[in-house]
Amino acid sequence: MRTENWINDIKTFLYSYHFSNGLRTTISVVVPSLVFAALGQLGLGIAMSMGALCTALSDVPGTIIHKRNGLIISTILIFLTALITGLLIPYTIPMIFWIAGCCFFYAMLLVYGNRGGNIGTGCLLILVSILGESLQSPATVLLHSGMVLLGCIWYSLLALLLWQIRPYLNVQQALGECILQTAKYLELRANFYTPGINVDNNYRDVLAQQVLVNEKQENVRELLLKRRSDQQGTTSINKSMVLIFLDMVDLQEQIMASQTDYKALQRDFKDDEILDKFHTLILDFVEELKTIGLAVAAGQRSLPKANLKLGMEKVRKTIADITLKLPTLKERTRTMPLTNILSNLQDMSQRIYNLHRLTRLERLKDESIDPKLELSKFTTHTKYDFETFRDNLTFKSHNFRHAIRVSLATVAGYILGMSLHLDRVYWILLTIIVILKPGFGLTRSRSIQRLIGTILGALFAAGLLYLTHNPTIIFISMLLCILGAYSFMSFKYTLSVFFVTPFIIFLLHFLHPSDLYNAAQRVLDTFIGGALAFIANMVLWPSWEHNFVPNYMKKMLQANRHYLEVVMNAYSKENVNVTDFKLARKDTYVASANMMAAFQRMLSEPKSKQINASRIYHFVVLNHTLTSHAAALGAYSLHHGVQYPRPEYQEVTNYLLHYIDQLMLMLDPVTKDQTTLPAPLNTFEHLDQRLEELVHMRQQEINEGQGATPLRDEMLEAKQVHDQLQAILSLVRDMGKALA
Repeated sequence: MRTENWINDIKTFLYSYHFSNGLRTTISVVVPSLVFAALGQLGLGIAMSMGALCTALSDVPGTIIHKRNGLIISTILIFLTALITGLLIPYTIPMIFWIAGCCFFYAMLLVYGNRGGNIGTGCLLILVSILGESLQSPATVLLHSGMVLLGCIWYSLLALLLWQIRPYLNVQQALGECILQTAKYLELRANFYTPGINVDNNYRDVLAQQVLVNEKQENVRELLLKRRSDQQGTTSINKSMVLIFLDMVDLQEQIMASQTDYKALQRDFKDDEILDKFHTLILDFVEELKTIGLAVAAGQRSLPKANLKLGMEKVRKTIADITLKLPTLKERTRTMPLTNILSNLQDMSQRIYNLHRLTRLERLKDESIDPKLELSKFTTHTKYDFETFRDNLTFKSHNFRHAIRVSLATVAGYILGMSLHLDRVYWILLTIIVILKPGFGLTRSRSIQRLIGTILGALFAAGLLYLTHNPTIIFISMLLCILGAYSFMSFKYTLSVFFVTPFIIFLLHFLHPSDLYNAAQRVLDTFIGGALAFIANMVLWPSWEHNFVPNYMKKMLQANRHYLEVVMNAYSKENVNVTDFKLARKDTYVASANMMAAFQRMLSEPKSKQINASRIYHFVVLNHTLTSHAAALGAYSLHHGVQYPRPEYQEVTNYLLHYIDQLMLMLDPVTKDQTTLPAPLNTFEHLDQRLEELVHMRQQEINEGQGATPLRDEMLEAKQVHDQLQAILSLVRDMGKALA
């Protein structure tokens, strides 16, 4: 099993965007250097390679329009930065002001999202690389900048050509990765059925994984739904991927809809085999999802491996055996959570079989994308205008404070390096630019990871150069290092730095042989740059997460309130618009993921800044559980319909919504003292009484030998809705205690 997992991990990496991006970047960087080295002009080749590398950083997944515009803007800015920096090299004072201005402006491009931030990083990278050059005259500067421009154009043409050849590659990789992360999420939730599991600890892992799943879903929405909304995706492949993604989002809801009281489940059935069987069955579902994810990422077909129906039949028989041991119908209702979980798994199994068929381009003629589902509404629209930039020119903006920190830290690094007469000042600046992030926690972790990766990489490079001076071996090692560096850059930073360091040392070995000196200098400059970045984030207007967590909590609660309101409309016999329902669901998932991400960032900050961490985490878990119960009610109304609505449902809903309104007031220090939590609700007494009547009447039917009847269906529906609403009521009361 371990060998199979290891093989799947390798496949996942090879089919991922990270590897294909690393391979494309490696080709674009290596080819110019090889060509010009053959012509005896390696220096010009390296300049062209640097242009290609810096442009590659801006090439993040997106629609072809965003990709093309990003490459054009990146090319222009990189060329201008290279030209002006080269001309200012002899003039120290103007250079200081130029570095400060560039660092501020390019760091501010983060206001335009990931693509804008990466364009800024590419421009800063070309700036620090030019500082390491010895350009003697304006003509030399112009030639060098021209080669950088040529490298930008070379990468842009290569990227656009590859997109024309395989336009769906990035979408397939992003969708496949989304499915694999969803499989991991399901695997973590399967742990709730492990006898003796620590439920609270497992929730922490589940919530952290939800952040990743939401991130992957947002990536797919950006790539796939915008493509379709721009009327660029009308082929069968595009249609199949849209249907797969819509099924995956619904599947994510079904996974959450399996929410139950896991502590009660552990307590009631710890002596039975049912928990183990559920765990084993859900792991079979996980393996099927992994198979589908790998197939989608590779653009291949997938076939079912496990017999899910047989596994569910075994679980059903075990539940039936447990039920037979209980003498009365009232006692047997204790097994209803087990039956609900199995019913949910049945719906999930059908969806998984459909996903397999969609990878084989089956079902496409029978399936249609609901025209009422306005897909463009599910995408995030980033404004690329000057007003966005101008509105962030205030100390209230995270990005503004971050830009000033980057500017001051890099200037300090430049002045320090020049004062100490260090040979490669640009390594200090490069370290600062790469490490310094808007949040303290990420900067600290990046500092540690970069230092570890640099030291290990330098030791590896020094060891290889000590063992051999064979240029072929060193060159092949350099190629492997550059491939590893750009393949792992976005998700395994320590490993990426480990590969970057020997690549740079090997490159300098060919240009200026001085092996151990280069390795030692690299480590020293990394340490200086990391220390400056760390100090800047601690001292210069730091952004501590505890100041922003209440706002994230409020947004999460607002989203949950709206989601619950939309879901419960179906229980009042109101027509629920599918788009409104799915938008409310998406907003809830996004808000919950943002809240958990902020909490994780807070945990990486100093202990003194982790204010009320345990209470906040408890609140996050309660909200996640509330979302799961709302998802269970939503899934039930969508798949089974509400056949027996009751007026009490609306009364309970109004009470819950009012309770949540008061909780939101409690989150604001200004209104906290004005809040009044509602008095206890008596409506549940009516529901309890009605449920007791239904159970009693159903017992009579059973005594008379009757099978499935409308009364049985009403009892099951009433029990399902009653338990979910009761759980939500308990949750909002617990939230009130957590905020008190």
